[in-house]
Amino acid sequence: MRRTATFRAVTLLTLLAFTSSCMTTQLPPISSAGGDFEPLPDEQALWEEARDEEKKLLEEADLYEDPLLEDYLEDVVSRLTPPGMAANEAVRYRVRVIEDPTLNAFAYPHGSLYVHTGLLARMENEDQIATVLGHEMTHVENRHMVRYRRSAMNKQIGLSVAAVAAAVILAGEQGDAMSRGQWGKAATIGVLGDVIVGLGLQLAFLASVNGYGRNLEHEADQGGFAKLAATGYDLQEAPKVYQALLEDRGEKPEVEAFFFGSHPQLTLRIENARKYLAAHPAAGDVSPAGDAEAFSRRIRPVVRDDARLNLEMGRLTLAEAQLEKVRQWMPDDPEAHYLTGRLHLAKSETAEAEKDAAAQAELRAAARESLRESIRLDPERPGPHRELGLLLHRGGELRDACRELRHYARLDPDADDAERVRDYIRDLERDGECPGE
Repeated sequence: MRRTATFRAVTLLTLLAFTSSCMTTQLPPISSAGGDFEPLPDEQALWEEARDEEKKLLEEADLYEDPLLEDYLEDVVSRLTPPGMAANEAVRYRVRVIEDPTLNAFAYPHGSLYVHTGLLARMENEDQIATVLGHEMTHVENRHMVRYRRSAMNKQIGLSVAAVAAAVILAGEQGDAMSRGQWGKAATIGVLGDVIVGLGLQLAFLASVNGYGRNLEHEADQGGFAKLAATGYDLQEAPKVYQALLEDRGEKPEVEAFFFGSHPQLTLRIENARKYLAAHPAAGDVSPAGDAEAFSRRIRPVVRDDARLNLEMGRLTLAEAQLEKVRQWMPDDPEAHYLTGRLHLAKSETAEAEKDAAAQAELRAAARESLRESIRLDPERPGPHRELGLLLHRGGELRDACRELRHYARLDPDADDAERVRDYIRDLERDGECPGE
């Protein structure tokens, strides 16, 4: 049975209902104690809760399996880590990438950092990646989750209840979006509703959606900027990354419910970055510290794969911009040309294209060209043969269609639609449209 918004609200409210007591929220950063740091009892309990919750998240989330990308991100994290933080034995940062096109990054209090492919794919250089990671690292170093939890306990969790209510309203929009055929919007909201809220992942909800309140988020911004400046990264890139996300060409802003996709939060972060630069002018007077070659090598496949996710969600404008960038980076990448062919086909099936026969024919011709280029670059990839075969079949070029469908059936005999494609081939053979191989 599908969980309702009310059920999700009850689940989260139950999880948030801590025993109220008055505890201090003024805790020094972990780095201030260096190797002598030891978590407080309630902090240790929070870390254990976070580890248990993280296991649930890893069971449901689609991880982007790229060990070299994780190594690269952890090198950036290592560079940003101050000596006092590096000296402690209790917290070790670990970066994982979630294959998801939404603009999101978050941290668990024991040092696990998560960033979505959707956010990585929008970054223009390593300095911008460092901006995002530095913010999340500060949440960990400054113990924001335990401080926020203590504050919530002291205040009888009134603010948390309001935040959960807002999230439930957002999750409730999913069914309405699906009923109107807005599949991209429904799928995006579903990330929030089905994974984080649906599983009752209280800490992930707090870290990635609700946030820690204006004061702690401002502190995370300031701490992140200080890390950039201390390490030699170009702080001028901080407002640029938030401005780029603010101007992103994806879905409407309200769909990107996460902090890195929230219009108010992005606007505030731009303001924070500019104020920090004004107060620390020397911090922006540096050459970019990031490794441009390493950035390009590690991030360009992310952009390509995120384009596929956006294409599947129907976010065609964003997918098109990403694929254009990827083809400039990797002109001989067969997957990029395959996805470009799929993009042209998807655009040809939109309501606007269906009203303009000439535009639709032009898009299908472009799709054919991209698919053939993908096949030329790698004839052993089954997907392009399938898409080209079906496109040719619809266009009445049956002999060529049969040839491509035969290639597909040979290359991927266990595909979900393999039997259906074999039916197409048999029909064409009976009609004399399939010459001997």
